[in-house]
Amino acid sequence: MKNIRVVLVEDHELVREGIRSLFGGLPGVELAGIAATAAEALLLMNRFSPEVALVDLGLPAMETGLGVIEDMRSKHPRTKILAFTAHEEASAVQNALTAGADGYILKSASVSEFASAIAAVAAGKKYLSPDVSANVVQGYLSQDGPKRSHGNLLSRREREVLRLVSEGKDNKTIGGILFISPRTVEKHKESLKRKLQVNTSIELAVYSLRHGLIE
Repeated sequence: MKNIRVVLVEDHELVREGIRSLFGGLPGVELAGIAATAAEALLLMNRFSPEVALVDLGLPAMETGLGVIEDMRSKHPRTKILAFTAHEEASAVQNALTAGADGYILKSASVSEFASAIAAVAAGKKYLSPDVSANVVQGYLSQDGPKRSHGNLLSRREREVLRLVSEGKDNKTIGGILFISPRTVEKHKESLKRKLQVNTSIELAVYSLRHGLIE
């Protein structure tokens, strides 16, 4: 099986070296290049056309991580982008996803979580670190926004799937919890997206939490 090529964008040397060491223990993942600036990142993207870009959101003010993500999304739409940061705030997650990130992982994540996150976004899925997912859920549930009438359209099973999606669980895990197949989970998710008029699982989770469609 072909290795997943990754370009890392990180301005701190110690962090770069730590990630380089971490990648040595990730099977099926190849660190194609490391960039310290936005300009270096785009040169590496053009050279290697990586499957995944791991982008630090804490780049210097003149070239923020969000700006790099937006630029990458525009110039290299096939590359999946994993935002990489120490910040767990729901607002930071929202900003990264709005800029075009496909996933969000914390710098404190374990080697196994990095492997899971990279594999997930490379396969076209969305990924949020579990701690981040919990903060996003808490942030939206603490808002007193009015519930939309869309909630009345959802079946009991759809609400169960919606709750688990909002916790960041994948189809296989959801299926195991609800004793249904991953394919059936996907059908419920497609129905939910249609009813709530969203396009992705991340948008589904954010919308449902924002409007109080799960308890």
